[in-house]
Amino acid sequence: MKKVFMLATLVAALASCHSKQQNNVAEIDVIATDSAGVEDITEVYYGTLPAADGPGIDYILTLNEEIRGKDTLFTLDMIYLDAEGPGKNMAFKTKGKQQRVHKVVNKHPKKAVKLTPNTGEPPIYFLVVNDTTLRMVNDSLMEMTTDTSYDIVRMDDEGK
Repeated sequence: MKKVFMLATLVAALASCHSKQQNNVAEIDVIATDSAGVEDITEVYYGTLPAADGPGIDYILTLNEEIRGKDTLFTLDMIYLDAEGPGKNMAFKTKGKQQRVHKVVNKHPKKAVKLTPNTGEPPIYFLVVNDTTLRMVNDSLMEMTTDTSYDIVRMDDEGK
């Protein structure tokens, strides 16, 4: 339960950091559950990725570990910074199924997370870089060829 509280605190802190700049940001909700051990299998990743028409997009990705070989769910909150002008952000929430993907890319084995939104939009892929970092890639698990970072990092229990 402590981890769920920490997650709620993190989301509230992120929302308050942006609240002075935002007029059109949807409220980010946190779902708490009484099931024993659920908070132990939740991972939250955060990062600001590049945007074509703005300073960036804040990604908050919540993943659950695979349970008994079944796909689990994800929630992705995307906050488009200055989307409608300076200080006017827009937020979107996507939910759906996540699954682990293993492919060989350029003769190297790669692990990734495939996020399939419930809305029918195309899947989003994140390459597992290490224990704490995911990197947005295409459906072939190929990385972007740019100097810009497409990484999101796992938040620890203290929200850092």
